[in-house]
Order: sequence, then structure tokens, then C-alpha cells
Amino acid sequence: MTNKLGLVHVYTGNGKGKTTHAMGIAMRAVGQGFKVYVVQFMKGGAYTGEFIAAKNFLPAVDFEQHGKPCVKEQKQMKLRGLDDNKPPYFDYVRDDIDCGSCRHCFLNDTEQRGFVRSAFDKAKEITSSKEYDLVVLDEINVALEFDFIKVDELKRLIKNKSKHTELILTGRGASKEIMALSDYVSEIKSIKHPFDDGVSARRGIEY
Repeated sequence: MTNKLGLVHVYTGNGKGKTTHAMGIAMRAVGQGFKVYVVQFMKGGAYTGEFIAAKNFLPAVDFEQHGKPCVKEQKQMKLRGLDDNKPPYFDYVRDDIDCGSCRHCFLNDTEQRGFVRSAFDKAKEITSSKEYDLVVLDEINVALEFDFIKVDELKRLIKNKSKHTELILTGRGASKEIMALSDYVSEIKSIKHPFDDGVSARRGIEY
């Protein structure tokens, strides 16, 4: 099956569902016996549903986050039971923590740039390793938009990736040059979103 892989996907736009779409393909790939690696750029919240699901239920998925950790993360969850017989199991505190006006994890400063460069180094390594059938680089388009990564760098990564590694790039503001190099390009448009009515991100739906 894997000799039919090797295409490049871009999921972009200002609507909800870019990461969700990529995670759905990752789960589908695991179901078909593929090895999957997910690198999240500019995201450091280990309490997110996709991260927890991969760590607990999808051992065929290697999943790394490279971004500022949430300053309220330990209030969001607690770690329960780590032993040699089962993967980590994350158990939430009873109440959700309201982010309020805190935007710490979205501050795109020198610290965030360092996380992005670390993520990109890992991305170059795994996409060229021939070990993985599908690689997801989540939010890499945003890292490009903030100029933490140069377009030419990502073009080289695409050129140098393993021939049979399927590659997914997500995030709003995708580069036209990268879209031109890609085989799939989908733009998710926001028609309506409850955030506009003051509804904040909800556990299990947005994270």
C-alpha cells in the first residue's frame, strides 16, 4: 500500500477544522496499518484531546508538541497512573479552566521562535527518514506566516522528504508557493462560529 503514498496536502483557511481534518486522516492511516508522526508547531498544550487520544489509544502514532505550554495546564489536568503495562492516562479535574484574557500560549515572540525551530528540525529529520508513511506538520503554515520558517526552507523539506511519505501541512495563511507545490489544497471557510457570539473554546470540541 505504501508505494502509492507520497503526496502533499495543505489544509488552510480561517474556518474550524484544519487540525481536525488532519487528525482524522491520521486515524484512518493508522487503521490501515500505516506509521504516523504528528508534529504540532506553536502548540504546547498537552491537555488537548488529540494529544491525549494519541498517547492513550494510538500507539502507532508518534506525537510531539513544540510550543509554549499553557500556564494553566496543571490546573486543566492531572496525571494518573504511569506504569509499564499501559500508556499514560490523563484524568481531568472536574471543572474547566477559563482562559479568560490569557494569551500566553499565542505570544509569538523569541521563545516561540525557538520552539518552531526545534519543531522544524524534527520535521526535517522524520520526513526524510523513510520510517513513516504519513507525517502531519500541524500549524506549520502559521509558523511560515510569522516568518519563523522561510518558504524556501519548507520547499526544501518537501523536495527532500522520503518518496513514499505522505505529508500534511495545516494552518491558516498558507503560502501560495507551497500550495502550488502541493497535490491537495483545501481552504476551510468560516461561515459562522460561536466564538463570534462570545462562546469560548470548549473541551472535547475545540481542544
